[in-house]
Amino acid sequence: MIVVPGPSPKPPRTTTVAGRALPAYEPGRHGLDDGLESVELVGVDLSDVDLDGRSISGCVLRRCALDGVDLGRARVAETVLEGCDAAHLPVARSSWRDVVVDGCRLGSVEAYETEWRSVRLATTKVDYLNARAATWRDVDLVGCRIGELDLTDARVERLRLDGCTVGTLVVGHARLSDVDLRGARVEVVEGLSGLRGTWVTSEQLTLLAPSLAAALGITVT
Repeated sequence: MIVVPGPSPKPPRTTTVAGRALPAYEPGRHGLDDGLESVELVGVDLSDVDLDGRSISGCVLRRCALDGVDLGRARVAETVLEGCDAAHLPVARSSWRDVVVDGCRLGSVEAYETEWRSVRLATTKVDYLNARAATWRDVDLVGCRIGELDLTDARVERLRLDGCTVGTLVVGHARLSDVDLRGARVEVVEGLSGLRGTWVTSEQLTLLAPSLAAALGITVT
């Protein structure tokens, strides 16, 4: 018997960031005026450092303190953030390409109007991820805990949540395509009409039924 698989969303096309030996970051040798390129930072405190509009390319940041580091309008490419911490991470209007965020603990991430391409977040905790009006393509969230994921007015193509827990998902006026929520536990959804273009399981749909009925003005007796 031939089994024909059912339809499924297109998965994110993420690129593995290849590991390679990098010179260690030395404050006296590597300045930050022009950003960071092809260096490894281990346990470096970058709190409140101004990297607005600068470039971080080909770097590895391990166990770094990133609280308040300003990455607004920055360009982050082919870079790994591993085991980093930040209570507040402003990255608004930045662009991220081929980036891995692994095992990080983040509080409020201001990622509105960002452009993400081939970005992977793994085993990372985020209290509030503000991605309003962002443009995301090929984003993979694996084993993450997110208090609130705000995708209001965002344009998202090929996003997967695998083994994730999301307290509140906000999708008002979002434009979503191939967004796979089947591997996620989503407790609350706001802006239900924005769910067009997502994939959910029958069990998830059952949990969403009361909210969908209320949004559509349906009285269930």
